Amino acid sequence: MAAAILKLPENSATEVLLVYKYTKAESVANIETATDVSLEVSGEKYDGVTTICKYLASKTQPELLGDGKENQAEIEAWSSWALTAFKGVPSKELNAALQKLNEHLLGRTFLVGNQIFLADLIVFAHVHQISKNLRVKSTPNVLRWFDLIQNIVVIKNDLVKNFALLEINLDDVPEPEAPKKEKKGDKKADKKGAEKKDAEKKEEGGKKADKKDKKDKKEKKEKKEKKPAAPAEPEQPVFTRLDIRVGYIRKCEKHPDADSLYVEEIDCGDGEGVYRTIVSGLVKWYPVEEMQNRWVIVMANLKPASMRGIKSAGMVLCASAPDGSKVELLKPVDTSKVKPGDRIYIEGLEGEPEKQLPPKKKYFEAVQPDFNTKDDKIAYFQDKPFLIKTASGEPVKCEAATVQGGGIK
Repeated sequence: MAAAILKLPENSATEVLLVYKYTKAESVANIETATDVSLEVSGEKYDGVTTICKYLASKTQPELLGDGKENQAEIEAWSSWALTAFKGVPSKELNAALQKLNEHLLGRTFLVGNQIFLADLIVFAHVHQISKNLRVKSTPNVLRWFDLIQNIVVIKNDLVKNFALLEINLDDVPEPEAPKKEKKGDKKADKKGAEKKDAEKKEEGGKKADKKDKKDKKEKKEKKEKKPAAPAEPEQPVFTRLDIRVGYIRKCEKHPDADSLYVEEIDCGDGEGVYRTIVSGLVKWYPVEEMQNRWVIVMANLKPASMRGIKSAGMVLCASAPDGSKVELLKPVDTSKVKPGDRIYIEGLEGEPEKQLPPKKKYFEAVQPDFNTKDDKIAYFQDKPFLIKTASGEPVKCEAATVQGGGIK
């Protein structure tokens, strides 16, 4: 029987309820209905939504709390921000909060780092309550993130009864654009400059030029509208759209501008003498000498992303212990039978990988929660093992060194 008692008011403190349900904290605390939210553990009382959420996560999925001072501080900041940004504020302030969130999520998958953290759960619970305010035109990045959390948290954990689904057509959500660099001064200065330029144009007879610009824009718009619809995507299992390969780390060194990151040069079978630069947050888990000349498993068709100024063209897959105590690189069980570039497949699933995964489709994020290791330390997708397609035709499995029953990311 759980030793703690979690007291929750009805139809409120939804962020606590979401964390409780997602982390399966039934073994940690029993829920009781009350007028105020609180947690009692062995006679000690915990108040405050963030404090309670952090306690539940620490006892069930500590990896949700982050693994370094930098992202822990970010998680704390976003969690605290959500408590004041969305509750009982006028619509003007609510829209401002959504715009802040939308700008932050430009080019990001999650709020902090490359995985789901406590901040995503807490902010999602608040945004869920005002989801009717989400619009494709004004908050496309929030919608994309919201749909991802909705899928991997609500749907995957059967929480639809507590958090009703919001229907989102991702085809209507535009791809995120890279933020444009301001060349001269701030936006206000640019605006004034533009106004001055316009005035000068008009004085010099620039009206004709303006009319021509409008005509060109109108013609471009008409052409765009007349563009035929793209053919429907062929149905295929999502896993097969991923390009997961065997890689070999030729060289590894510390990132010059980030203490927690390594920069690896990896042979992924892209061609003779062609190597990929991949950035990984593994400093905490491996000394640099253990990152040299070793076999790894690489997620190879993610969109390249800048990591503290260095473009990373992939991701090495690692198994994480359920309690967050270990993170281990996946590797082929028998390295004598593989070569860089050999593809990973799942028996019974057919389809060609995408050249590059379209970010808004969230293919990797949709299947990654089903990546796991079992008691045999072998890597699985659901209940089927990762298999390496070798030149000899004999499949080779992938494994972690010691992690059993862990997730893979």
